[in-house]
Amino acid sequence: MKFHKYLLALSLAGATIGGSVGAMASECDNGQDTPKWDLLGRAAQAGNCADSRLRDRQQNLRQDYDDKVNSLHDNTVGRWDNARDAEKQKLEDARSRVDDKIQNGRDRLDAIRNAPKNRLDSLRNAGSAERQRWDDLKSQTSSNLNNFLDGGNNQ
Repeated sequence: MKFHKYLLALSLAGATIGGSVGAMASECDNGQDTPKWDLLGRAAQAGNCADSRLRDRQQNLRQDYDDKVNSLHDNTVGRWDNARDAEKQKLEDARSRVDDKIQNGRDRLDAIRNAPKNRLDSLRNAGSAERQRWDDLKSQTSSNLNNFLDGGNNQ
């Protein structure tokens, strides 16, 4: 008799657990059908389902937490970071413009400083070129004259 009472209590407990396990299992995955008599299979399936839901819930909570942290960062410290970066970029742009102006001024000063020297060099070169041209013309004329005079004697 004790055995029958024990079996009856066990079957009632299994039926209530099995029913709730079956409800959770159907909530998790309707594609897997375990027979009603497979109490351990349904319990394992319900455990897997509960683990899966728990992991999903933890991931969702973590993602929500990360989103809130990022949002708070962007709304507080992130503003300062963005403002600091924008200010730093403005300063770099201003420095670049000033450096360009300085370089342009140096180039103009060099051009002004070197202008007389360049002009003198070009005049010297022009004089040398003119001198060379005169020398070439003189030698050509001399050669032509000698050829004319020698040619007149040979004929």
